[in-house]
Amino acid sequence: MDFDVIVIGSGFGGSVSALRLSERGYKVAVLEQGRRFRDEDFRESNASARKLFWMPGLGLNGPFTQRFFKHVNIVGGVGVGGGSLVYAAVLLEPKQAFYQDPAWSGLGIDWEAELKPHFQTAARMLGRETSPVEDLQDAWLEQTAKAMGAGASYGAIPLGIYFGPQENTPDPYFDGAGPDRHGCTYCGKCMAGCVENAKNSLDKNYLYLAERNGAQILAQRKAILVRPIDGGYQVETIDPLRPKDSAQPTLRASKVVLSAGVLGTLELLLRSREAGYLPEIS
Repeated sequence: MDFDVIVIGSGFGGSVSALRLSERGYKVAVLEQGRRFRDEDFRESNASARKLFWMPGLGLNGPFTQRFFKHVNIVGGVGVGGGSLVYAAVLLEPKQAFYQDPAWSGLGIDWEAELKPHFQTAARMLGRETSPVEDLQDAWLEQTAKAMGAGASYGAIPLGIYFGPQENTPDPYFDGAGPDRHGCTYCGKCMAGCVENAKNSLDKNYLYLAERNGAQILAQRKAILVRPIDGGYQVETIDPLRPKDSAQPTLRASKVVLSAGVLGTLELLLRSREAGYLPEIS
C-alpha cells in the first residue's frame, strides 16, 4: 500500500479527516482536483471571471464552481481548502428546531449533547468570533428585519476570520504551530478568495497542521475510480486540466475517505459502480 488512508477532497470533511488521522500516526494522502492558491493569487480571481471560475473543460482553474440543476444552483470551491476558499466564513450553530426535527429527534439520541463538543472544537479550530464592525449593508439588513416583524432575529454574525492587527502577525491560534496571519481589512471580498490572509480557510488550520504531521496533499489529482483490491482500495486519478493525456500513478491504501462534496462523492461512487468495481452501491 502507498498509504494507510487516502482522503478524496480537501474541503471541510477531508481536511478534518486528514488532520485527525495524521494525529493518530496514519500515513495519509489528500487528493484535491484543484490547485494550491497563494493569497496573492486571489487578487486575480477578484478581478477577473476567467481567473475566478473552475471550468476545466475551458482551461479555467479558478477556485469558484457552480453546478446548475432544474430547481437548484449549487456553488462550491475547488482548490486546496475546498469550499473554505470561497465561502463567506459564516459559522452559525443550529438552533433548537434543528435538534428537535422529527426526522431524527425520535431516534433515542440527544443530538445537542452529542454534537455540542464538536461544534466547540470546530469553532476553536476555525477561529470563530463575532464580527466587531457593522456597515451600511448591516443597517439595511436590520431595517429589513424590523419591517418584516423579525427585528429580534437581527444580530452580529460569528465568522471564521482573524480580526487582529492589520499587519503580519505570528500564528494567533495554535501556540505558534500555525502560519503567520494578517488582520481583516473589511474589504468584503471573502467569496472570491481572501487576499489579506485573514479568512480562516482550511489551508490555514486543519490542512496546514495535517501537513506538519506528514500528510501529503496531492493537488490537481482528481479521483475518477475507486476499486477494491486485496487489503484495501486502488484509486485511479487524472489531472483534470489535462484529462486525455494526464493519467497519474494509481494509488493504493487500506482505507479511503470520500469527502469530495455531495456531488463529487456521489459521482465517484456511481462511476465506480458502473465500471463494475463497487457493485453493492445503491
